[in-house]
Amino acid sequence: MSDINQAPLENTLNYNLDSFGLLTLEKLVKWTKFVGIMNIITGVMYCLMILFFSIPSAIMGVITIIMGTKLTNAATHMRFAAENKDAVSFTTAMDQLRAYFLINGILLIVFIAFILLGLIFISFFAGSLMDFFNESGFDYTVRTTTAKIGLNKIAIL
Repeated sequence: MSDINQAPLENTLNYNLDSFGLLTLEKLVKWTKFVGIMNIITGVMYCLMILFFSIPSAIMGVITIIMGTKLTNAATHMRFAAENKDAVSFTTAMDQLRAYFLINGILLIVFIAFILLGLIFISFFAGSLMDFFNESGFDYTVRTTTAKIGLNKIAIL
């Protein structure tokens, strides 16, 4: 893949935004910055959880910090591009957003895969789990209360 800064001139983006477009872009910058900062804070908390859980929380923390950094960089470049009509900054902002969504999408796919593996694991061992619980002496049969009431009325007569 070629470097973004080496894009040919004929592929430059020219855009004109009206007041509504500028307002929308400004809101996008604010929310991107906010979500980025929240991702960084969450990532730091994940990294601090290594004391209680283990290395996977630190790995998730580092990934979340990277995602937050991508968003805050994108917000900074978007703001600069909007104020100065700079195509290079706008392209950099879009690349940072692309990287954020790529990481987020990969994490979503991994999460779904873990859920599916967990469901498969549970379904394979559901029978042995039921046997384990049955050994404890718990009665799993279902009885209706109407049958008990009917028996009591017959016994009274």
